[in-house]
Amino acid sequence: MKFVVLMACCVVCVVGRPRPHDDHEVDYVPILLDERTPIDELGGYGFKIQTGDGLTWAETASPSGDDNEIVRVGQYRFTHPDGTPHLLTYTAGKFGFRPVSDHLPTPHPLEPWHIEQIEFAKRQKEAEESEEA
Repeated sequence: MKFVVLMACCVVCVVGRPRPHDDHEVDYVPILLDERTPIDELGGYGFKIQTGDGLTWAETASPSGDDNEIVRVGQYRFTHPDGTPHLLTYTAGKFGFRPVSDHLPTPHPLEPWHIEQIEFAKRQKEAEESEEA
């Protein structure tokens, strides 16, 4: 019985083994540029990366302000499968991550009746506050 269990385990291991991919099935993306500035004594650093498929990413970090808090400034760029270029620049530090890009979602523009409702609510609040005073 032990022999049957051992053989079953061996068969399962052989059947479930990872299979090597053919070289033509795997898309290798070459690294065209990889520049790195080592971390300095205050925590600053930098890097630039560019790949063969059009991705570029650059970031620098340096201490800023009285507390020497690290502020990161960078950008990345790539092309979407439909051919649309994508660029995002960002700053990250004391006030969080602040991205800037044409591809970020934005609020829907307010219609005139939205603005009227907001102004009406402000007038009501001011009236209530003046009655309480």
